[in-house]
Amino acid sequence: MNTPTSLALVLACCSSSLSFLVKPGRAQETAAPVVVLSEAGLPSADSPAFPEKQLETALLGARFASAKELDSLLRESSTRLLVLPYGSAFPEENWSAIHAFLEHGGNLLVLGGRPFTRAAYHDDSGWRLRDYSVRFIRQLSMDQFQTTPGSAGMEFQSNPDITISLPRFSWQRAFSPVIRLSAVDLYNRGGSAGSIDARLDPLAWGVENGRKMAAPAIEIDHLRNGFDGGRWVFLTSELPSQFAASNEAVALIRTLAERARHGSEEFTARPALPLYLPGEPVEVEVLWHAAEKASGPLRIRITEFPEAQPAEREAQTANLSAPQTLLFPAPKEKGFHVIAAELLEGGKTRNVYRSGFWIRDTDFLRSGRHLTVNHDFFEVDGQPIAVVGTTYMSSEVQRLYFDHPNVYVWDRDMAQIEAAGLNMLRTGWWTGWDKFCDENGQPYERTLRTLEAYLMTARKHGFPVQFNFFAFLPDVLGGVNPYWGPEARRKQQTLVTTVVGRFRDVPFLAWDLINEPSISEHLWQTRPNRDPAPGSRPLGTSRSIPYQEPCPCRENSSSARVECMSATTRFACMTISCSRRKRFWTGCARCGKRSARQARGSSSPLDRMKAA
Repeated sequence: MNTPTSLALVLACCSSSLSFLVKPGRAQETAAPVVVLSEAGLPSADSPAFPEKQLETALLGARFASAKELDSLLRESSTRLLVLPYGSAFPEENWSAIHAFLEHGGNLLVLGGRPFTRAAYHDDSGWRLRDYSVRFIRQLSMDQFQTTPGSAGMEFQSNPDITISLPRFSWQRAFSPVIRLSAVDLYNRGGSAGSIDARLDPLAWGVENGRKMAAPAIEIDHLRNGFDGGRWVFLTSELPSQFAASNEAVALIRTLAERARHGSEEFTARPALPLYLPGEPVEVEVLWHAAEKASGPLRIRITEFPEAQPAEREAQTANLSAPQTLLFPAPKEKGFHVIAAELLEGGKTRNVYRSGFWIRDTDFLRSGRHLTVNHDFFEVDGQPIAVVGTTYMSSEVQRLYFDHPNVYVWDRDMAQIEAAGLNMLRTGWWTGWDKFCDENGQPYERTLRTLEAYLMTARKHGFPVQFNFFAFLPDVLGGVNPYWGPEARRKQQTLVTTVVGRFRDVPFLAWDLINEPSISEHLWQTRPNRDPAPGSRPLGTSRSIPYQEPCPCRENSSSARVECMSATTRFACMTISCSRRKRFWTGCARCGKRSARQARGSSSPLDRMKAA
């Protein structure tokens, strides 16, 4: 999973800058912020254990703790980083203390393997490992790990959006986690987007023929809604046995530990709009917050330039007072522009972020390949195409790509998709329609410009685009029923026709109304919705509202409101009885249907319904 790449970082590491530098040993007069698990006889799993001598050299001043000592040290407020050097293995008896430490924003470094998947327990014969299990890692919003190739024949590449550079190392295989980065749904509906609670960044890749095949080291920054402020760095790989005792291992451990110890950080610098008209100035909105306060004043340096002419740069530097907005003069060139932002602390780059925007170029947008269909296939420029595509929104913010558009990320991701040989993109709105349009269904100008910027980026990489308006049901947009409600249909029509009209001249664009159509609120089932029919009272209104339809004969009629006898509803029904025609009418306020039945016997319809 390629996930958010807005980047956080800390001071460059060197041994003289480590704030926990004190004399090595198991006990210190001043408690060091780093605690390393060191348990005699504890086996490692999926990667060799690092010798304690190497760890002491790399982590000067760190406290080394046995399994029995670990719980109490993790409860100390001075402890900021836990280091586990046994690959996938960890002492099962310490799990509760480890989890509590992480819940309170503690930082974590796991050296090798698949973290917390091989629990170790102690019996009379010593330490033993349980079988592989995701029982514990699931409590950290992760699940299975996918195995990726070893480094043989690959190019080692550090992440350029991270302000550290890892020393090169080799690995026999790497592990990529399945991870949940959102803890809270933003909307109580199917297809909802989640809040941006955590961010995952690869620290390095193994690259083969230009394609990223493995990520042997990753970091996860927890921003909100759980584990707030914590940074977890995982060396998710099986390392060669000889590497653990090498000098390169010392440098690697030191770099990763310093990175992890500073905690999570979030820094963004995005243009207010992803697409501007010629002559419009560009606003860049800056946001920053971090778990660890800066040691001194922070400054930001933002550079804007057209991708095609990187020498034509416009730069500004200012003191950081996030959130803040910097105004750049209107660019002269059409096309794609890049924004490069640096967060500076004491003259050094603490963090970087890249974004971008388009200057409208109507001729470019209308010049793409022509997408059509025949009886059986899609066609591009009149030739059938075997579609090998993907749904794509953003690797940075996923379904919130209209809330936080980043053209630079789109461009980078689409370049990878193009290089992988895919030939079509599918995108659209899965949630949050009320943020795209006003109370009448009219889309906001920012919504239309965001879609235009996405289409411009797809045009740059030669992708036909299918745009999807709704997820599983058309959104009611404040109405009652998504299919027959007149208010909902009017707003849906306004939204769809306005968007389609705006982009009717884009030749590589196709429209899709509903992602996975469902006939009712019971998604992917054929159960009836039982909404109020047109003209009946809306859902949730008071039962005291009288039924409006009188008895047809208008003679000797009486009416009473009773509970609906249907087991599938909890809404009121109206019964109107007529003594002259010996018939009665029932109407359900849930479904709006009415039926006439012949009265039997001397009892009234109301009595019979009560008896039932």
